[in-house]
Amino acid sequence: MTDHGEALKQARKIARETVALLSSLDIAPTPSNYALFYHYLSGTSAELTQTIDILRSNHQEFDPLRCHYLYERFFGSQAFTPTPTPTSHVPGILQHPPLHSRLIDAPPPHMTNDASPGHANSDGGLDNTAITSFALDDHEDGDKVSSEISRLRQDLEAMRREAMTDPLTGIANRKMFDQQLRNRAMEAMESGTPLCLLMIDVDHFKQFNDTYGHQIGDQVIRLMAQTLCNNIKGRDTAARYGGEEFAVILPRTDMENARRLAEIIRENVRKRLLSVNQMARHWTG
Repeated sequence: MTDHGEALKQARKIARETVALLSSLDIAPTPSNYALFYHYLSGTSAELTQTIDILRSNHQEFDPLRCHYLYERFFGSQAFTPTPTPTSHVPGILQHPPLHSRLIDAPPPHMTNDASPGHANSDGGLDNTAITSFALDDHEDGDKVSSEISRLRQDLEAMRREAMTDPLTGIANRKMFDQQLRNRAMEAMESGTPLCLLMIDVDHFKQFNDTYGHQIGDQVIRLMAQTLCNNIKGRDTAARYGGEEFAVILPRTDMENARRLAEIIRENVRKRLLSVNQMARHWTG
């Protein structure tokens, strides 16, 4: 089979899976929703895939507003050009922004030959009162939509941070570490600047944990994370790599400075762990 034939076969497969996924998630099969989830299933954007995976794992509903926000975030708002509506031919009516035209389906003000406020003038156009009233209603609806989009953006960001944070220590988890290491390595290659990585673990931690208990062991893990954070600068990333293992990504740091920082961290951890060890012996003695 030719490359074109293989690509066509794959595209048809993803198309069928997209339709099935939209149906299973109870999402309207609009062009924008189809494009959003087609790209999600085809894996063309790692960030898009990660965002939707987080939402699905948290059992979030993909309502029209959330789908719109996702499409706008990853593909821009150009595709949301409003289609002509019954009000588009009325003189003086302000055009809705793209989001309003899709989400607000209010009928136009009633038009009669009565020239009283809120009705059409004898020439067929709306009087100023009607236009002002309609614009104010539209502004109020727009505020509600903007507020909802802002809330959704905050919710998505909070879920993203939660998915990237180690719950015990509050620092980056392994997933965030992998992502940051890729990004920093790419930056280092593009800029020609140095990049160093510290890998750190706590010696004999299992024995300590078994002797003094998991609660004190958790305190040691938190102490490690706090010490790392206290000794790194803004662009550096401290992460819990797994168990008692930690990592620190050091962009724009040469080997000598990385060694110096590693020794500072080691010494600070040693002093603090000695204090924890003495306290643990006192409590269990």
